[in-house]
Amino acid sequence: MNKAAFPIIALFIGIFIQIVLEIAISENGETAMPLLTLLLMTEFGMIVCIVGAIMGGKLLLNKPGFDIKLALTVAGCAALAIMLGIEGLDLWNYVNSIG
Repeated sequence: MNKAAFPIIALFIGIFIQIVLEIAISENGETAMPLLTLLLMTEFGMIVCIVGAIMGGKLLLNKPGFDIKLALTVAGCAALAIMLGIEGLDLWNYVNSIG
């Protein structure tokens, strides 16, 4: 696989996981999927997005000139990694509140 394609793939994986999480968790905290599955999804998505942001950042620094597409991809991966991390912490707080 081309290393330049991984940040874009990571971005789409993160977006997909975030959409699934928004659908699976209702407003009152009820979940449509098992909690462990949701926790694993947030962790996997966060790790993939972090790796995508790091690889994209390295590509951005080593590339001559400025590539706006790559810069937006890196920013999107970083934002999704933060969002998925916060979502995972919220799920852990929910698990601790019901236990």
